[in-house]
Amino acid sequence: MREIVWLIVVVLFLYVLYQLYRASQLDQGKTPGSAREPAATLEAADKQEGMDTFQLELEVQQLRRDVAQLRLEQDEQRRHALAMEERMGAIKSQLESALITPGTAPEYSEALVFARRGLDVDSIAERCGISVSEAELVRSLAQRGGQADEEQSR
Repeated sequence: MREIVWLIVVVLFLYVLYQLYRASQLDQGKTPGSAREPAATLEAADKQEGMDTFQLELEVQQLRRDVAQLRLEQDEQRRHALAMEERMGAIKSQLESALITPGTAPEYSEALVFARRGLDVDSIAERCGISVSEAELVRSLAQRGGQADEEQSR
């Protein structure tokens, strides 16, 4: 019984060696014992080309997924930038409404802010609850204050 087991082990060992030898010969482009036939060479080239094509298609698919992911991230960043711009606009309008020109009565500060934004006289009078003539006065003060600011910056 022992001899049979050893014989099987030796036969398997020789078979493994033979398969390794064949594999090494295939890697070197030779077939053991004979030269390659042209049809076999073409067939191997087709297989290699098919594998290369398959590998390239896999890479293209991965690149497409990467591009799609980058587009999603870019869209998210655009949305974030728009939200930041909206917040900055809101902060700017709050700052403008908070600025009160020295010497201006507090009840006219809101009207002055609206005048600086360029609202017409009727809208200022309606929103602030003041007369049209008062709104005209506030608007002229706002325009004159804007011109004075421009002259100071020069």
